Amino acid sequence: MNSLSTRHLWWLLLGILGLRLMTLGLYPLMDTSEARYAEMARKMLELDDWVTPMFDYGVPFWGKPPLAFWTQALSMQLLGINEFAARLPAWLLHLGSCLILIRFAREEYDERTGLVAAILFSSSSLGLVSAGVVLTDPALGFAVLLACYGFWRGTLHGDRAWALAGFFGLGLGLLAKGPLALVLVGAQAGLWTLLNKQWRALRALPWFSGLSLMLLVALPWYIWAELRSPGFLDYFLVGEHWKRYVISDWAGDLYGSAHARPTGSIWLDLLLALFPWSLLLPLLYGVYRQHANTNRSLSFISLWALTTPLFFTFSGNILWTYVLPALPAWCLLLALALRTRLNAPGKLVAGLALALPLGLTVAVVEGGTFQRPQNQQALARAWSDLQATEAAPLYYWGRRSYSGEFYSGGQARRIKSLAELPASGAFYLARRAKDLDQDRAQLQPLGCEERLRLSQSVLFKCSGR
Repeated sequence: MNSLSTRHLWWLLLGILGLRLMTLGLYPLMDTSEARYAEMARKMLELDDWVTPMFDYGVPFWGKPPLAFWTQALSMQLLGINEFAARLPAWLLHLGSCLILIRFAREEYDERTGLVAAILFSSSSLGLVSAGVVLTDPALGFAVLLACYGFWRGTLHGDRAWALAGFFGLGLGLLAKGPLALVLVGAQAGLWTLLNKQWRALRALPWFSGLSLMLLVALPWYIWAELRSPGFLDYFLVGEHWKRYVISDWAGDLYGSAHARPTGSIWLDLLLALFPWSLLLPLLYGVYRQHANTNRSLSFISLWALTTPLFFTFSGNILWTYVLPALPAWCLLLALALRTRLNAPGKLVAGLALALPLGLTVAVVEGGTFQRPQNQQALARAWSDLQATEAAPLYYWGRRSYSGEFYSGGQARRIKSLAELPASGAFYLARRAKDLDQDRAQLQPLGCEERLRLSQSVLFKCSGR
């Protein structure tokens, strides 16, 4: 296989990252979660409340800490309220993760291995998605990566500055998703120390200054959030971190529904997250056969790769994005496998690396892929345009539309029944197209006239009861 030079690998990585950056603002907010989190970040900016994320006006969101919302709201403050601004923080966090991954591999192996790992990470299905998505997982993934690298540099190389950066990463993790970050990093670091008998190296870490830095980063917000919204700590620590983990059909979720999955499903999620590079997993046998008994860094990377999926193996509620903190380690292992078995990545690997990024770019340009029921961009913007000549409020009948709220600047309101509509005056009513046949009889007394029909939704102008 013809090998690629280091310069070519840099260009390949920059090409993948550049393609992802170009697509960030070219398609509407996707799915319920992305639109929901973008709307909460928009509300944070609108209300100028940087302490308590708001699920709705007057309804605090206790499900996640605010780091991701802070980055998204700040980005929208600087670049405007749009898809590009909402997704850019995830891309920057991914870029930072790639740079740390390259640095780690360059120090322990060589720069080419780090570049290949970053390419695999950026072109895997979950890596590509997470590099431009409005979720909390990219912030957690970056925080865990920074903490793991800081631990490694502090223990094996006595690097105090990077050790403190690792504790700073733990603080970011507490602000990204909470104590989960401590569990994932602590379990991996503890197991590595135990298996490699690195007790002396562990004592070399700046524990007092490091833990003080971690608490300084995260603790003030936790205290302030509880004071501003009493009950937050009980729900977040007990509900989100214990009951969600052990109860598969946990009914206490205030903001959605549990994601119950069969035990062990996280490993299938990992295969999907790594695709297409999960096809190369059999090559790892050669890596362990050659290095397992002599290379402490290999055991460190392996435990980093395994800790997250092992932790979620017995969880009652999981999503495929939960494997993101482990993905850089798996990609680094696969990069070592390519280095060991194939000597160097060649044109075939480069072609596979470009497959998903180019496919996503084509899908974005073509556009039809993103016409889903949750996408209310066109309808909300049509309503906004109608305000110049036919000003009236907008209501969504039935399921709440976070996308509609985001694109209407928070003015769209949900109603569960037509009885909640204003008794008089004009208004706009949005309804799913598939429900119209059974709804028409109820809409007639409201004097509703169709203003816009999309593939999934219809916008009516109604004169009131």
